[in-house]
Amino acid sequence: MPTLNTLIVGCGRVGAHLARVLEQEGHDVSILAEREGDLELLMTLENYSFQGYSRVGSPIDVDMLRAAGIENCDAVVAVCPQDNINIMVAQIAERLFQVPRVLARIGDPSRKRMFAERLSMRAVCPTNLTAEALLHGLLDEDRTMRVTIGSSTMAFVLADPQPEQINHPLSQVKAPAGHSVYGVLRANGTVELNIMPGPLLHTGDKIIYSCIAD
Repeated sequence: MPTLNTLIVGCGRVGAHLARVLEQEGHDVSILAEREGDLELLMTLENYSFQGYSRVGSPIDVDMLRAAGIENCDAVVAVCPQDNINIMVAQIAERLFQVPRVLARIGDPSRKRMFAERLSMRAVCPTNLTAEALLHGLLDEDRTMRVTIGSSTMAFVLADPQPEQINHPLSQVKAPAGHSVYGVLRANGTVELNIMPGPLLHTGDKIIYSCIAD
């Protein structure tokens, strides 16, 4: 992947850790923090010294965004604590500065959905992701894989078939609320999709459920 020149707007725990990960991957990072004290988080990260450019100011001030280098950015990530601020930053970055890649953190699930569907912008909802992880942990479904497609994060969960489901078609399995039956993972590691009439379930198989995690 080519080197990205990324502006992170907001320097809480998420912004600071994202900066570290991006720099460790070889990308160029600038940070616009709302308060001087926010930048101190960068100094508390173990075995890390921030190498990029940082500035303190209003995240929705166009001149401040220019000073932070938004005009030369390949990507902008808005991770301030306030959803409204992140939405405004994302809109400014995309519509005024035509930044190719824009992502916003939105804590309110309903706002995230509106942001993605009505404004056609990409967002991540930590509330949904945390609830999904806790749910699978509570249900002992720790075999979860995630993949980001567009502005959504898909989760794939592996579950053992019930004894009464063995030797019956996968199409007869009823998925939990909010999930769909994606396919079956065979004992030999191959995957068969849930295409009618559906593959038969055998001992040692894992049912693959899918859902939108955020």
